[in-house]
Amino acid sequence: MLTFSELNWLAIIVAALVFFGLAAVWYQPRVMGKKWMDAAGVEPSGDGPNPMMFLGTLVAYFIMALVLAMIASAAGASSFGDGLVLGLATGIAFVVGQAWINATYEGRSKNLVVVNGGIGLIGHVVMAVIVTVWG
Repeated sequence: MLTFSELNWLAIIVAALVFFGLAAVWYQPRVMGKKWMDAAGVEPSGDGPNPMMFLGTLVAYFIMALVLAMIASAAGASSFGDGLVLGLATGIAFVVGQAWINATYEGRSKNLVVVNGGIGLIGHVVMAVIVTVWG
């Protein structure tokens, strides 16, 4: 039976922070930020985003890393390859799949799927590798 005490909490925190950092770079205008704003119909604001959005994002990444650690532990995953497969499976099935569904129903550009799904997939792979190898 899986217990929370079996999880490597430092790995979970680091995984969430790494995903947060990757997303911060990903959504910069020179990387994918401009493409995201165009696809999502977002206009840049002179005031900048509300800082609470970042806190909520970090909490969501922490929850994702926690669940990935739970899955890895329950599956007995412990290698880089195990983490890679776990990250690809959850990233494609849950993140890219949901991004595609949302864009389809909202009538949005498939570029939005590429931008949002892309960082979600990358983030899941990186987090899963961290919590699996370090777990």
